[in-house]
Amino acid sequence: MGKQFTCPYCESKFPSKEDLSKHIDRIHDGSGLLEGDTRRF
Repeated sequence: MGKQFTCPYCESKFPSKEDLSKHIDRIHDGSGLLEGDTRRF
């Protein structure tokens, strides 16, 4: 399998950085910037 991305807040695992970023945006109050998500800036 490919690399998995782990949420730094809750240890959930995701198949892509995009999925991880969406999870962080939804669940952890938009802290996606920590994962390099600069779409809002």
